[in-house]
Amino acid sequence: MQLLSTYFLTFLLNIILTLSNEHKFHVTTTNIQYKSEINTLQIITQLFIEDAELLLQQTNKNIRLDPDSKGQFIDSILEFNLKNNLQIYFKDSLLAYDFLGKEYKNDIVLCYLEISQLNRLKKIRLKNTIFFNLFKDQKNIIHFKSQDIRKSYLLENKKPEVEIDITL
Repeated sequence: MQLLSTYFLTFLLNIILTLSNEHKFHVTTTNIQYKSEINTLQIITQLFIEDAELLLQQTNKNIRLDPDSKGQFIDSILEFNLKNNLQIYFKDSLLAYDFLGKEYKNDIVLCYLEISQLNRLKKIRLKNTIFFNLFKDQKNIIHFKSQDIRKSYLLENKKPEVEIDITL
């Protein structure tokens, strides 16, 4: 009987350890700052490295982040995925942004983006569907800042976009 309970406890402990190592939540954070004096949106998107690898491995199974297995190739795939999933519109026109680069901090990859030469920006519509194809429980947090305006938004599968009034 004691042998059976030892096996059961070992089995239970293995399940608990396995579950504790899994990614418990799926979330990204994107910080957007509108710099009106230079007509620029500065964007920093934070992705868990584990999730970003999973996304990029849909293109190439051998991709590893931090350290990069193929730096420029990873940048191009990451940029492609961001441009297809993180979209910003002004008056129904998609705004093109520059992928400035990325850096790793702990288990996060920070992606730096910029949209410049904006004029008379009053409202933008932002759509963020990053990882929605991978995780049903994915949440994408948007923090927007412009002069005196600070707003935060939660985007998810049922509500993947938000309209942001910059002139409040």
